[in-house]
Amino acid sequence: MKAVILTAWMCMAATVGSMAQTVESFRQPYPVGEKISPNPNFSGEVWLSPLSGHKELNVPMFNVTFAPACRNNWHSHTGGQILIATAGIGYYQEKGQPARRLFPGDIVEIPAGVVHWHGAAPDSWFAHLAIECNPEINKPTWLQPVNDIEYAEATAQSAGRYAEANRTLTDRERAIVAIASYTGRGDLEHLPLALTEGLQAGMTVNEINEVLIHAYAYCGFPRSLRAIQTFEALIKERREQGIEDPTGREASPVANKASRYERGCDILTEISGIPADVPKTGYAAFAPTIECFLKEHLFADLFERDLLTYRERELATVSILAGVGGVEPMAYGHMGICLHLGITPEQLTTVLNIVEVNLGPASSTPLREVLKDLTIKE
Repeated sequence: MKAVILTAWMCMAATVGSMAQTVESFRQPYPVGEKISPNPNFSGEVWLSPLSGHKELNVPMFNVTFAPACRNNWHSHTGGQILIATAGIGYYQEKGQPARRLFPGDIVEIPAGVVHWHGAAPDSWFAHLAIECNPEINKPTWLQPVNDIEYAEATAQSAGRYAEANRTLTDRERAIVAIASYTGRGDLEHLPLALTEGLQAGMTVNEINEVLIHAYAYCGFPRSLRAIQTFEALIKERREQGIEDPTGREASPVANKASRYERGCDILTEISGIPADVPKTGYAAFAPTIECFLKEHLFADLFERDLLTYRERELATVSILAGVGGVEPMAYGHMGICLHLGITPEQLTTVLNIVEVNLGPASSTPLREVLKDLTIKE
């Protein structure tokens, strides 16, 4: 079993291929500083930048940047330590405890004497602030390295915590959720792996492009176009490796001769169950132009394209909105549409599980509350 986990981890790390970021392109809020590897206390490449210049403040603070799969040895601090994750995805593990997956904004408080390690995910760069507590008495005690088996087991267990529950969605649907959520966030570092999983799940190039095109209505042209450019580069790279991915068919011509507004109204009625003649309220009454655009363009021009089903489009929409964040009213409406289309609460929970593992609890928790409210009303 350990060999299987290690092999899976190595394959996952290798999948990123030549499209992986470099330390120069890795976006983070603080200076990278100087490379300090090779270093006997780290496995992999690492950079260190001191951030606190006034010693009289008595709060030594450093920015630490880890290349993918880099981690430090098991160690402890006599005065404790505080970590603040600032970019990428990383891990923290105390001896004898499950590893914790870290996202920007996460804080780890490490008591004095606790043996632990921290570092990057196998497929992600990672940066955190390291704050030395009680510096007058604080000294690290470095222990043995975190070997590949330990690291693979810890990271796989954390990333795969929902694996069994997530079988409520198909491989294709899980890939759509991952692609859409990374696109909504604008996370181009991790998007290639999700795109690859979509291709492995049997999606054609045109079907994946349709998810990325659909995304622009919810997260804007810039993120949609950057995702498409990322996909184009991935397909080119795979072609150079001798992999020919099926292009797939184009969307079917629209046979309905009604106006785009009428067609959009009909589609929205079908997927939501709300009659088209309900009096307009809220934004539709306050800004009728945007309501017209939504009907004509979003629910006609996009939803009419039959490369994705209504179900797949709504799974993608909820995932994009989770990536964008702060749009709970829109998520409420689209999760309600999901339920009307027969997507179960368990399947929506799977969507949020995937979002949590990929983007962090800050992206999934608000929508879990929305789902809870919707299911109570059901």
